[in-house]
Amino acid sequence: MPILDKNDSAKVKEYEDFVKNSPYTNAMQDMAWAKVKNNWSSEYVYLEENGKITAAVSILGIKAVDDKTLFYAPRGPVCDFYDVETTKKLINEAKPLFEKYNAFLLRMDPCVQTDEALIEKYRAAGYTFRGQGFHPKSYSNPLHEIMLKVEGKTEEELMAGFSTLTRRHIRAGIKAGVVTRWSRSEEDLQTFYELTKIMANRHGIKYRPFEYFERLLAAFPQIEICTCEYEGEPVASMLSFPYKDTLWYIYGATQTMHGKVAPGYTCIWNLILRTKELGLTWFNMGGTYSLSMDEGLYFFKNGFCRANDPFTWIGELDVVIDQDAYKKFVGRWDDLPEAKADESKSEAAKAE
Repeated sequence: MPILDKNDSAKVKEYEDFVKNSPYTNAMQDMAWAKVKNNWSSEYVYLEENGKITAAVSILGIKAVDDKTLFYAPRGPVCDFYDVETTKKLINEAKPLFEKYNAFLLRMDPCVQTDEALIEKYRAAGYTFRGQGFHPKSYSNPLHEIMLKVEGKTEEELMAGFSTLTRRHIRAGIKAGVVTRWSRSEEDLQTFYELTKIMANRHGIKYRPFEYFERLLAAFPQIEICTCEYEGEPVASMLSFPYKDTLWYIYGATQTMHGKVAPGYTCIWNLILRTKELGLTWFNMGGTYSLSMDEGLYFFKNGFCRANDPFTWIGELDVVIDQDAYKKFVGRWDDLPEAKADESKSEAAKAE
């Protein structure tokens, strides 16, 4: 039964190597992600051919409805999602876990661009599929992701692709003498966290505990902290997460404007330059709930990534095990209005 035996070190290594090297991989399918999400259970399912792993899905679990478990395979599965039969086989191999954990749902949300024909194939196979059209915040991850292709471009070409406002803010920071450093030090992580608290309090939003970020850096040694200082004071700090061919801007925090210096713009520019230095293809600015220029978050991200169209992902493949529990789970959003302006507030500080 291809449910990974975590005590089998050789098989664990094979699984880890497969996930890291697959063209369908994502950082959240890496086994190390479970070390970050340490309040979730973790299981790993795979398919084999001639003794070699050919497909995989990393599944996290947490009690979500009454005493029942939500199984979530973030950005999984690690296989060609257009191969419906392979995905079905993975789901079938995971079924023994459903009873073991008293699960009501297994959810997958791969980074595959929206495709109504593919969605209909999964629905025809008997699965629930949540494509576009639901409350924007009801998805486990935002449907839209904003990315910039860096590969093959000079610094001048990259800068030319930004909005006029973005270029102006970057150049103002450089001219003012904003200093950037890269590290993984406890001191710089603490600086990042202090800026996170300041930003969260300024915008009235929640933030994760310091221990979460400690686990994140411990789990992924390639993550670096980019800290920007102006006149000796930290004004921006961002976590840079290179994985496979992409540098992921996973978290960031900033002070407010310092005169003409907008700290977030200078720091993001340095992350883009880091993407180029590492020889990676994509710079990922993360998700957004809306593609409206009236939303502060999308307006900010579009200023950097307008050279590439936003990615709109296919949505969520829901393997429903308990219909009543599932209705409770998704029904939480039924009476809520569409996306509010607070979506832009949640990360608008990145533009400051």
